[in-house]
Amino acid sequence: MKKNILFVSALAIFTLTVFNLNLSFNRETEIGVGVKSPLTIAKKKESKYEVNLDGKQENSADLSTYFMNAKTIILESKEDCYIGQINEIQVFNKYIFILDRYIAKSLFVFDRNGSFVRRIGNLGQGPGDYIQLEDFTVDQENGFIFLLDYGERVHKYRFDGSFVQTTTIKVKNANVNFIQYYNNKLYLSVLPYKPTSDDFMLMEMNLNNGEILSKTLPYKYNKGWAKPIIMGHSFFISRSNNLVLYSQTFMDNIVHIGANIELYIELKSKNLVTYKDIDNISKSIGTRAVFNSFSEYFRDNSKIFDVNSYVENDDFIFFRYQRGYINYNWVILNKKSASVNLVKNLNRDLIFKNDANRFFGGFAFFDSKGVYDILNSAAILSFQESIRNNEVIPDLDKANELLKLDAEANPVIFYYEFK
Repeated sequence: MKKNILFVSALAIFTLTVFNLNLSFNRETEIGVGVKSPLTIAKKKESKYEVNLDGKQENSADLSTYFMNAKTIILESKEDCYIGQINEIQVFNKYIFILDRYIAKSLFVFDRNGSFVRRIGNLGQGPGDYIQLEDFTVDQENGFIFLLDYGERVHKYRFDGSFVQTTTIKVKNANVNFIQYYNNKLYLSVLPYKPTSDDFMLMEMNLNNGEILSKTLPYKYNKGWAKPIIMGHSFFISRSNNLVLYSQTFMDNIVHIGANIELYIELKSKNLVTYKDIDNISKSIGTRAVFNSFSEYFRDNSKIFDVNSYVENDDFIFFRYQRGYINYNWVILNKKSASVNLVKNLNRDLIFKNDANRFFGGFAFFDSKGVYDILNSAAILSFQESIRNNEVIPDLDKANELLKLDAEANPVIFYYEFK
């Protein structure tokens, strides 16, 4: 029997100005002793975005303002490709890669029509097998997939599923939680076991031998927080091979990974999480679980943290952030007019006649032509009721096929094309 999990979330948005910023890091302190070929953080970049989250907030924004239609992708459902929960989705070339980290414990490959193609790797102890699949990243130009196994090793496969090699990550006193390929480099998001002021969030690994080539972004830029909290998404908030962006849970900015590591977007608000907030949470942990202290603290305030659901094209930038325990807000930045909308809800009017958001959370992935949105398996029967009740738009793509799905069906993907 397949297990289903439903994600329910809300949404929102803000204000921007273009500015110049001197980003001063002490290179010696930043890089540490004995690290070769250090990543350099650019000390100046002429054009950055500063986003003020304290501006006037609208109730909602219509998806149809930015996208022209919704294409429905019904994922094939059969015994060898049942998905319990989509933890990560990436789409490159003709393939949709879907990670189910905890239930199916597999990386699935579908084509863009939703037909199942293959699994990548298997649970086990043999060559190319993994113990616990944590994350994956794709080298689309050369046709390789990298799987992060148990935070300690990386398995490399070809797109056809054939195994290439396993590399043990040579990082000490730390665990790797996410990986990202870019320009023949593999970047690691690192969580130290016992963090100190000298620890770093981001490292570059040699793809062949696992040696750490460079380190950057000390944990002070995450307000010193380095405890394990699952936010439901990668800290590589944009995973396109053409635009790789990174932001941890309590960072006030988004950094761009390219020839250099550069500040890309800086957030401004009187409600951003502070060092004092982190200190208060840490003091309250004691004998309690980290998550309990974390969640209880944010139930009692409306602090802003955790940028996610990032989307960007030539015209605009979308992202959302968490405010308090369960509230989310969207930012929509018009790049040409340098204007920003701050929005509580994102109206899926390319699917529903009226403002309806109960089935959807944040965006799952974007490519050069559009955005991927997920209808989780546990919501399919309720969504079918919306179709029968005439709550969806009259020409919703594949509405009749959606009505034929049962409770065991895989999640459904809606793809919104950019205007």
